[in-house]
Amino acid sequence: MITMDDLLDWLLKLVEVVWKVTWRFAQKRPWAVAVALFGLARAFGIMIQSGQRGVLFRWGRAVKELEPGFHWLVPLVHGVKTTPVRSITLDLPIQKVLTVDGLVYDVSVNVVYHVENATKALTMVEHVAIGCRDAVPILVTEVLRVRDQAHLADRLTLDRELTERVQAWVARWGLAVEQAGFTSIAPNKGVLRTTQLSEKTVERARVLRLLIDGGLDVESALVMIGTEHPPIAKSSRCYQVRSRGRVEKPARRPAALQGS
Repeated sequence: MITMDDLLDWLLKLVEVVWKVTWRFAQKRPWAVAVALFGLARAFGIMIQSGQRGVLFRWGRAVKELEPGFHWLVPLVHGVKTTPVRSITLDLPIQKVLTVDGLVYDVSVNVVYHVENATKALTMVEHVAIGCRDAVPILVTEVLRVRDQAHLADRLTLDRELTERVQAWVARWGLAVEQAGFTSIAPNKGVLRTTQLSEKTVERARVLRLLIDGGLDVESALVMIGTEHPPIAKSSRCYQVRSRGRVEKPARRPAALQGS
């Protein structure tokens, strides 16, 4: 019959054998043992750096938030995820927005935010930064699509409304918006040509009326204003048409008659 003393003897012998084998292995491969010990130490604790906040998970459920410092863990039971809580600047690429008056603008936006609730930031969205990059352009479109060219100059109102919309959207992810605003709102090159077209049309109509009033027929006037380099005369006399007919220059007399 096996007694408790026999079991203790066997356990002590087993521990002695394992220790001898481990010691010999450590002497032959010290770096491998160091890596194994480091991994074992990591399994029993985690270090939260300054500017970060951790969330402790027990059996896959969020339990509490961890402040900067070292925290002990139970392997296979506890898990920790970390997220930065310092201010983060989000610079978005230029996007095109259509306003209510049918014009297209190139818009760039800057957003500064920080994580206020680490648990929501790590559980409600997979990647906070990617989520913000996808959501902010939609909110920018909602702000500008109901405005016309005259209202785009009021940057304070636009920035305030954009900040409110972004804050209302990202609050579900545990984020707080510090600042949000438009860095530039510029007409698209194609739109710029379209807006300048009306001014050019008015100017050409004015020139056309002056040419017709000066005596040119409509076809000649249209040809002149249609070219980039209209002909310029020293006098408008050659363009005048009298009611009795076009003024003709006298024919040059032959040289023989001039000599006589």
